[in-house]
Amino acid sequence: MNHLIVCGINYHSAPIAIRERFCIPDSCVGHALEGLKYFKHIKESAILSTCNRTEVYAVVDNVAEGMRQIEAFFQSVQSVSDHGVLRPNFRLLRDDVVLHLLRVASGLDSMVLGEGQIMSQVKASHQAALEHRTSGPVLDMIFKLALSCGKRVRSETSMGRRAVSVSSAAVELARETLGTLKTKDISIIGLGKMGQICVKHLLSENGDGKINLFNRSQARVDLFLENKLNNRERLVSGASFDDRTAVAAQSELVIVASLGHDFALKRDDFARHRPASMKRQIVIDISVPRSVDPALAEIEGVELYVADDLSKIVGRNLAEREALVSEAEKIVFEQLENFHNWERSQLVVPTIAELREKIEAIRLEQIAKNSVAGGALGDSDFSSKGDMESISRAIVNQILHHPTVHLKATKDYEILRQQAEALRKLFNLDPIAANQDNYAHRSGDFKLESAIKYDRPKTGRHSQLTKH
Repeated sequence: MNHLIVCGINYHSAPIAIRERFCIPDSCVGHALEGLKYFKHIKESAILSTCNRTEVYAVVDNVAEGMRQIEAFFQSVQSVSDHGVLRPNFRLLRDDVVLHLLRVASGLDSMVLGEGQIMSQVKASHQAALEHRTSGPVLDMIFKLALSCGKRVRSETSMGRRAVSVSSAAVELARETLGTLKTKDISIIGLGKMGQICVKHLLSENGDGKINLFNRSQARVDLFLENKLNNRERLVSGASFDDRTAVAAQSELVIVASLGHDFALKRDDFARHRPASMKRQIVIDISVPRSVDPALAEIEGVELYVADDLSKIVGRNLAEREALVSEAEKIVFEQLENFHNWERSQLVVPTIAELREKIEAIRLEQIAKNSVAGGALGDSDFSSKGDMESISRAIVNQILHHPTVHLKATKDYEILRQQAEALRKLFNLDPIAANQDNYAHRSGDFKLESAIKYDRPKTGRHSQLTKH
């Protein structure tokens, strides 16, 4: 019998310093999924890795062994010795797994309630599992239900009217700390999705303060500047990514949303370029793993915030949050019931279909035997073979009616499984088959390093995964 589990780490139970050691960048998720094929107890798998969480969703044939193998997988992700390994501290089974993913996709489990980017991240997780053939019927269904749930929550509740995200929370934190940002000189390092959202929120206000843009690829900056943006005259394209520290050190606000092999801002370089006249600076690092040297906070006048500090924004207006959650939870539990219906159908539909097929074969066999000349029914009162067909088919339907209705009406999954197995034994049908492996397991010992290279900077920063 197979079991649905999730195992990993998230912001509820681990600070960013720990979460970043579990982080799997988007570019490496495919390699990690291929690595999970080395574990024989894992039958289906998907990886969701965001700034708030790194979680492996799996279908396993043994809960204890499956959990152990996922822990071994995470040890390889961290690329450390047994002595220094951090183990995942978040584990759920069956219904709790489904509920968790439904809440995650709906934005209910996000640090920033209702944040929208998680939907695209869940979708990408599902798509990667499909592309690498690690998703099977169970994970495929729960991810589809989760994406549907997220869409419904945003379209049917007031959650959808909250244009919130990690990026918007970062800008709001900056406003609360510095006051108006209209006249501030600002640097944005990293123009991925989160960085671009930050810029758009900053441009929502008129002002004359400069917003300096830096990205490892200058082409992305140029492409972004081609967009129709309000107050675009505030935007300044950095001459080179190498100039980021010199410019950022003179900015009153710095927001970093960049991933790389090393810190985008380092303490000594930042301090060297920082003017003596600069009194107060706010640096917000929303990257996971972190992209700003934590030692920046040691510089007098520099206030460094990381993703976990966004909880200061999240925790406000508790009454509003509770109302939003109450609305959304109704949809979550409707989707959970949809999963239960699907799960039961996986037992009922094939069992009834195979039972009907077997009895139908018996019916046809008996009609064939007794329709020949001299058969037992040859001189009967049947006026035609058509009568025999219709009457025998009606008998079959009557025989199957009660077991069909009874199985469909049974709500408890375990009772239903026992009833389906009993029916199969009584009618000599094949046993209920466990989900087949969705992929061929690889042989040999699993070493994620064979697919992914780890760069650990001398600064002692987190390990960073990069493709060969």
